[in-house]
Amino acid sequence: MCTTLPWQSNTPGNYRLVSITALGAVVVESTVTEVVPESLDAGPEGPGRGGLVTVLRGHLDLFLNAGSLMATTAITSLFGFAYWWLAARTAPAEAVGQASAAVSAMTLIGTIGMFGMGTMLISDLPALRGRKWELISTCLLVAGSAATLGGLSYVALAHLAVPGLQNALGSTAATVLLVFGVALNAMTLVLDEALVGLLQGPLQLMRNAWFSVVKLVLLGVLAVLPLTLTGGELLLTWIAGMVLSVVILGRTLRRKGMVDSVRPRVSLLRGRGRATFDHNLLNLATYLPRAALPLVVTAVLSAEANASFYTAFMVLSFLAMVPGNVALTLFAVASGDKAALRSKVRMGLLICLGGGLPVSLIVVFFAKPIMGLFGPSYAESAGTALMILALTYVPFVFHHFFLAISRVQGRVRGAGIFSVFAGVTELVAAWYGGSRGSLTELVTWVAVVMAAEMVLVAPTVLRVVFARPPLEENIMSTTSLTLRERAWLPLEYIRTVGPLTGVTAERLRTALIGLHAADPAHRAVSRLDRSGAQWLHMDAPTFAAYVREAVTDLGDGPADFDAMTRELQAEPRGHHPVRILAGGGYVAMKVAHAYGDAGPVNTLLRELIRAAGEERAAHIAPSVRHRWALPKAWWKQFGTKPGRWKQGLSFARPPHLPEVPTRPWTPGLTVETTRSAEVLGKMRTWRDQHAPGVTTSAITFAAFTAALRELGLNPDLSGGTFLADARRYVDQGVSIDSNFCMGPYLSPPSLTDPQAIHTTLKAELATGRILTMMLLREGKIAVTGAPALPDPYPSQVAMEPRPRLTFSNQGRHDVLADLPWAVDAAGRVNQSVPTLNGPEGITLTTSEMGGVLHLEATFHASTYDPAVVARALELVCTDPAALIMATR
Repeated sequence: MCTTLPWQSNTPGNYRLVSITALGAVVVESTVTEVVPESLDAGPEGPGRGGLVTVLRGHLDLFLNAGSLMATTAITSLFGFAYWWLAARTAPAEAVGQASAAVSAMTLIGTIGMFGMGTMLISDLPALRGRKWELISTCLLVAGSAATLGGLSYVALAHLAVPGLQNALGSTAATVLLVFGVALNAMTLVLDEALVGLLQGPLQLMRNAWFSVVKLVLLGVLAVLPLTLTGGELLLTWIAGMVLSVVILGRTLRRKGMVDSVRPRVSLLRGRGRATFDHNLLNLATYLPRAALPLVVTAVLSAEANASFYTAFMVLSFLAMVPGNVALTLFAVASGDKAALRSKVRMGLLICLGGGLPVSLIVVFFAKPIMGLFGPSYAESAGTALMILALTYVPFVFHHFFLAISRVQGRVRGAGIFSVFAGVTELVAAWYGGSRGSLTELVTWVAVVMAAEMVLVAPTVLRVVFARPPLEENIMSTTSLTLRERAWLPLEYIRTVGPLTGVTAERLRTALIGLHAADPAHRAVSRLDRSGAQWLHMDAPTFAAYVREAVTDLGDGPADFDAMTRELQAEPRGHHPVRILAGGGYVAMKVAHAYGDAGPVNTLLRELIRAAGEERAAHIAPSVRHRWALPKAWWKQFGTKPGRWKQGLSFARPPHLPEVPTRPWTPGLTVETTRSAEVLGKMRTWRDQHAPGVTTSAITFAAFTAALRELGLNPDLSGGTFLADARRYVDQGVSIDSNFCMGPYLSPPSLTDPQAIHTTLKAELATGRILTMMLLREGKIAVTGAPALPDPYPSQVAMEPRPRLTFSNQGRHDVLADLPWAVDAAGRVNQSVPTLNGPEGITLTTSEMGGVLHLEATFHASTYDPAVVARALELVCTDPAALIMATR
């Protein structure tokens, strides 16, 4: 079996394609010169999946937006520290106190004043068609109005009931500025969440970065002026930063053409009131209890204890930033694609637990040194408290994911009610623990409540994580492709045999239906899901219809077996692992390489044809999928023998091909075939006299190379890729029912000398390093994923192409001797043909059956004259010895 596999690029314009066969000795690499590759339509099933890089690339939206939120937190925290550090050194303490109180009020009232608009936008924007920015502007207006009322209420409360807050308000101008800032802060918070809902996280990162930089720069400008800064002036820098950041964001959105109309339409809120209320309830139930914890600590312990607690709680909040931002992004992504919820939750948990959990454990073990950074008293009073708080990281993760899943699944009110009770319970637990006189006991009781919350919410999260994805209609079950099967997913192979008696398309369908009835999960009667990298197992009625498409009846008239092969060559790759043409006594069967190589394919071909001839159901015994056969074989060959390691890791590389003039090219894959009942005897006679011990396959390869050379095609003699079956390295009794082969690039001293080919290949097989090549290939696929379809053909070929030879020896096919043949061995057709080849490649496939040598040459008629290639095959079957001797 031989197929050509896109391999790697050496230099711009040079693309290497490696031909791979299933059994036998040799495959030679084809190198093509390409200027610009054509795009290939992946078809309805798209690219294959399964690799780590592929999986990560599929979650780019999650990484990009969650990463931007975390970067926003980091940037605003860093620049915020710099801002208050500079303010403390350039402004009076009274001014800094007024400004910090105003900012705290802006944050608290602005967060409440969002009124659930941000999360409602995250939920609704992905599904909204048009008017997105009209809805956003409407929500901004509502949030701004609600926050303005909140700000006015705060001012009234300060004047009427809390003299300390009244003093913090400052002048009338500062008070007006504060109310404006409260409204603006609520609007920017909603705007940031709207950008997350649009999956434009980097834009909210840009806005917050500009806000952080602008307010710091303005403060720096005021600091160098001969002024005594007031709280109102500090607050002005903060608000000016927000205004300018929004202006910059608006210009960016306009330039990108992302905004059309921003006219508020209150009618767009119709029908969204209940959802907005539920989101707001959930937001407040999550936010307020945590914000109130420091107040509880101060009330039941002391202000000094609260200082330690607040510092430790900030460390935990920094850890909780990861699950919080990932869960928010998960909510945004899955709201627009609920089918992706399972995969997004799984990836989100992987990020939070794989990345955050180790950090939280580090905090547990180094809690006291971390608190010691703030002073010895902090380490003494809150070191143990931080250790306990760090252990609540996992409950934080599950709680955040529970909230995100509840939002996506439309259970916001239930989650809100749960969060209200959970928040109240945490505050009660903190009060009870603190009343016992210890910060450690207070934190311990809060941690116990959070652990109980995790027990309650974890089932919701885990149900999503472990939920089986819905199967396609009439699909009973699925089986994932192994790494070996995925490695061969883009490739196919055609076997054409005949003439036969009693074998018709209808009988072949019956045989396959019988095989399905006996084993519905057999890969030959399953659908090949290329995009999902899995076998789909159908129910009986579905397969009965499916098999009619898989087997085509060409009628009882005379058949052109070469034309049948070419027809299958020309068909695009699809979901049929086995595709059959039957008619005129011939059967052409195209098999996905993911199914298997020559051994399994010949077993399948033999059983289907015999069952059809005998008018019975086909039966193929299930085989064990030895997933660990390759690692075990490698360990047996190299693991316990360090002396072989260097040899096992050294690979010959194809020579660099010089750039040459090219011409436009389009593919024209074709095949020429021939057979001979006498040539094997001639080869053996010549071998006994001139090259004892050399295989007939090596003689065939050398003779074909010499024939092409004699006919003026000037083949590349620098070397080739020789494929070998790696089953020779596995333990006895281990059967491999898929592909288990690899083809290293080798450079025999001469490709026209059978002895040189035989010696080079034998030495290569003695090393066993093809096992290392196979492991590396499967490792790469595990990381990057396997393509569902081959890479596109190039659009250019060398002006004077040189055949890059691919040799594939399939050995003896005498296992097919008991088929219902209509003629003797000399007249039987037994073709083995790939469906892919490089522009300059010529693939020679050889096999023996009943003492007859069968040859197939696959190439592009748009590169080489079919008559010339057919003549080369004839020369090999006529007098191979003369061809070889003429080159000496």
